[in-house]
Amino acid sequence: MFIIPYLVLAAVALLFFFICYMMFFGVPGRKKTADHREIEKKASEVPSREDIVKKVPLPKSEPHKEKKLYTDEKTQILPPRLGKTKKAEADEEKTKIFSKEELEKTAERDPVPHAKGPFPPEPNPVILNEEPDVDSLEEYFVKHFLNRYGAVSHTVEQDTRKVTHRLIDGLHMRRKEAVDTLTHIMVQEALQNAQRTYVMMPTDTVLEMVNDAFYDVAHGSRSDTKTILAYDALRAMPRMDESEFHALALLLLFHYSRNTDNYDAGHLKSYTEKYVVPFVGKLPDEYSGYQQLEYLHCVSLENKDIAFGQVMHDSYPLIFAFRGCMKAELLSVYPSWPEGSIVSSLYNSYYKPAAVDESMLSELMNDMGIEDTGRREGILAIVESRPVPYDKKEMEYTLGKISPELEKMREAWDNSMLRRSSLTLMGMYIAKICIRETIGEDFDLSHWM
Repeated sequence: MFIIPYLVLAAVALLFFFICYMMFFGVPGRKKTADHREIEKKASEVPSREDIVKKVPLPKSEPHKEKKLYTDEKTQILPPRLGKTKKAEADEEKTKIFSKEELEKTAERDPVPHAKGPFPPEPNPVILNEEPDVDSLEEYFVKHFLNRYGAVSHTVEQDTRKVTHRLIDGLHMRRKEAVDTLTHIMVQEALQNAQRTYVMMPTDTVLEMVNDAFYDVAHGSRSDTKTILAYDALRAMPRMDESEFHALALLLLFHYSRNTDNYDAGHLKSYTEKYVVPFVGKLPDEYSGYQQLEYLHCVSLENKDIAFGQVMHDSYPLIFAFRGCMKAELLSVYPSWPEGSIVSSLYNSYYKPAAVDESMLSELMNDMGIEDTGRREGILAIVESRPVPYDKKEMEYTLGKISPELEKMREAWDNSMLRRSSLTLMGMYIAKICIRETIGEDFDLSHWM
């Protein structure tokens, strides 16, 4: 009874080993399948080493050397033949290393002729082998500029010669120094842009504007902000017109400067005739003109409107934002006001100190010798006692009463994109040279640079 389970277990183990043997080694004496017969047939067809040696003849020149041959069932590598075929010799002739003697004997090749066409070939640049003089350089620059265009008129030639001579003569350098400067690539690019600007706008003002900018490029350092501004301004100016120069000038006058003499109506009227009238007559009247100025990086167009009256109200607070006081009030604080230090206010019959803001009032009191703190504070208290808030209608009336030209300026400002424009550094630079050459007034931009 106890032996039977062990016999069953042994029988199962033997059956398991027998099945594994059959799986790995197959049935003993089993016949080969068709696939095995096909593989053996292909293997029998592979030529032996002796057959290959017999089929490949050895060179007659060296019959005693037996060439080794390595065979594989799929790839046979045959030994190289000693003799060269005609095709191999021809291939070898395609690449040949010449000796120095053969190269010296080789004749020079004829130059390749230029392709014929309707236009003559581009002339070679002028290479200066010797140090030129200023006159020859001036002639080179004129011809180079004119040769860039297919056809030019006699007027264009005259304008080119005029502006080129003015630019070189305006350098105010010794001849050798001028030659070294004019042969610099950056200076020559600035000169070409100045030529193009004047030829497109041949006016005296534009001539002096490009002369100022070219002077700053020629005399400045490449790392200096002023030099870079002048160089970029000359690149932008050929794509502008005089109306855009005027718009930049007005923005500089009213947004970024303030005339300390504009403390009453009479001085404001004189200021308008000198500073405003030369520019207000010709301005861009379309949005595209100011969009072009923004594209040329001269202005930045804001989303908020700033009316001209608001600009004047903020720039001259003691004129437009202070209603004024009785003359007796000022005399009660300080009885010894010099003549001209108290002027009429723009509002009714009031009076005010001759200052445009509190900083100028402080300087006025210094000039008058008022050192007493109580008196100074008393005068400041008077000018701060009657503020005038900005009102568009009232400001329009006030500006028209001062000068009709100032009212025209307000209309041009409020009805154009001047109300949304602010200057960039390059816009300030172009406005500066435009104002200087138009009315003879120079502005210091060092604070912005």
